[in-house]
Amino acid sequence: MYATPRGHSGLLQKIRRISLTGALGIVSIISWAQAGTVQPDRPSWGDTLQVSYDTGHAAARLCGPRPLFAKVTAWMQDGSYQWQVLPLSPDGTVNKTWAIRAGTASLTVRFYTLQQDDEAAGGKKYLYDKSTGQPVAGAYWEDFFTAPIRPLFVKERAAYPQHYLGYAKYFNVVSMLLGTEDSRKTIDSLMPELETARTRTTTPAPGLLAALCVGYAKSGRLQQAKPVLKQLFDRYPAAAETDLAFSLYNYEYYKSSGKQVEEDVRQQLKAIYLQFPAAALSGNTNVTYYLGQEKDIPITAFEKALLPRYAAGSLAYYGMDKLPELYIDRGVKPDSAKAILLRVIDDWHTGAINHQYRLSSSQYSMYMPFLLLLLTKAECQLSQYREAALHASAGIALVTGSNYQGNLLPDLLAIRARAYRASGNLNLALEDYKQLYKMGGEAFADSIRAIFAECTLKEKNATILLASLRQKAPAPTTAVAEQAPSFQGVDLHGKPVSLESLKGKTVVINFWSIGCGPCIGEMPELNKLVDKYRNDSNVVFLAITGDSNEHLQQFFKKRRFQYHIVTEAGKVQQDYKIESLPVHLVINKNGTIVNRSVGARADILTYLDGVIRNNP
Repeated sequence: MYATPRGHSGLLQKIRRISLTGALGIVSIISWAQAGTVQPDRPSWGDTLQVSYDTGHAAARLCGPRPLFAKVTAWMQDGSYQWQVLPLSPDGTVNKTWAIRAGTASLTVRFYTLQQDDEAAGGKKYLYDKSTGQPVAGAYWEDFFTAPIRPLFVKERAAYPQHYLGYAKYFNVVSMLLGTEDSRKTIDSLMPELETARTRTTTPAPGLLAALCVGYAKSGRLQQAKPVLKQLFDRYPAAAETDLAFSLYNYEYYKSSGKQVEEDVRQQLKAIYLQFPAAALSGNTNVTYYLGQEKDIPITAFEKALLPRYAAGSLAYYGMDKLPELYIDRGVKPDSAKAILLRVIDDWHTGAINHQYRLSSSQYSMYMPFLLLLLTKAECQLSQYREAALHASAGIALVTGSNYQGNLLPDLLAIRARAYRASGNLNLALEDYKQLYKMGGEAFADSIRAIFAECTLKEKNATILLASLRQKAPAPTTAVAEQAPSFQGVDLHGKPVSLESLKGKTVVINFWSIGCGPCIGEMPELNKLVDKYRNDSNVVFLAITGDSNEHLQQFFKKRRFQYHIVTEAGKVQQDYKIESLPVHLVINKNGTIVNRSVGARADILTYLDGVIRNNP
């Protein structure tokens, strides 16, 4: 399931600054809230960071007996990042220190308990060169997302002309902020510098190759980007710059083709994964997902790459499920899968993950049901069916009515039915099979027939039961019918569009953005869906976006999307609780949301078609 966050977290927008003029332009010095302090004030490589928090200060939000933490994130000059959570003692002093490694560009510090954050107490520090007293190369890269980007890039390029990875960072942000044509012009104006630099050396540095690869990919020239990516694979297989270049290339490839990684690229990733388990690429969640489909890669190879990262706490929250999922898919070590999942689930429940990453309730409603689904599968493999049914039920309760029910509810119902059936609760299993059948799961008719005779029912046979299920109006896939919030917007021609005007029709909505690769990748399949219902005036397809009309006009010069494009729809994304893209909703003729699904999916055409047909 591919899904793209709607925007950068905006952490830097929350930091108070004093601006001074320095050799690199505007230098931001943090005005730290007094409750939290970080020393030294102008850190350099080799220094030891000292962190403290005054729980007795008037501005302190984190008071009382609860454990207190500081999360230090180091943004590195090679494009990578690392973090460490420092437990603070009750008086606010740190229990251990952070040694600032060479190659660090900037640091951010956050203070939190497992229940609360103190955003005002944290902030950012740039790293300074001891000899010049100026910020080191890459100090401003994380500011590219929130500050005026061009002045920062120009000044950094002037001060550090051979630190080329900054170009790659710049290209990435420019491609998100500007329209297709404007971003390509900006990138094209700088690519000759990079090509000239490459011709001047026989062994170009990884940052230079990464910048070239990203520049070509972000300007729509994937065929020119690919050979550069392969150079990175061959020369710098373990480098963080290679991981960054692959991630951005792969994103653009998916956006342009709607397909996953190319086969020759996959084979090179496979070779690197097997030979360099500690490589940056080997910790990439997408790489693990792609290679997990390669059945000839032994499970021990994944353990070599992932178990040290679990132990070090360096796996991102969205990658913690990957090794258990591999165990389960391959039918090996279900006890190990369960142990890892229980540990991760406990970290979610205590708040260790939620507050460490500042995750929202919507993200919880996505990841927790998926973790419970995996846990249920592991327990079924262990023949622990009662526990499996209990955990599946918890997942169903969480996912029902959320944006993720279309992705996870059918699988949770199916696994719970299996657990009920294996533990002898056939009547309960039948209820789940009936719900799945009514949701369009025709294959579950065989499951109903198989256990019908052993269940307590008024119908004489399974054929009569199935016929009655077909005749009944399909129930919404939410436990409690959710009325769709009304909205008003305009289309690309300035004509008004409102949900109110579409009452009595089935409305299929796609929340999307031109900066969302998965959104663009699934457009060809969505166009086929529109074509299928072209002669049915009772089915309407709307694509709601927050992009400007100007950027959309540029976008549609090269692409075709047959949904009715809606812009300027006010706070519709907030009202519909949209936190990642794409999201698909189906609203029935009564204005009830009958299905939600997040992320691009390979079966999006058949999936949405089934929902539409089962909600006439």
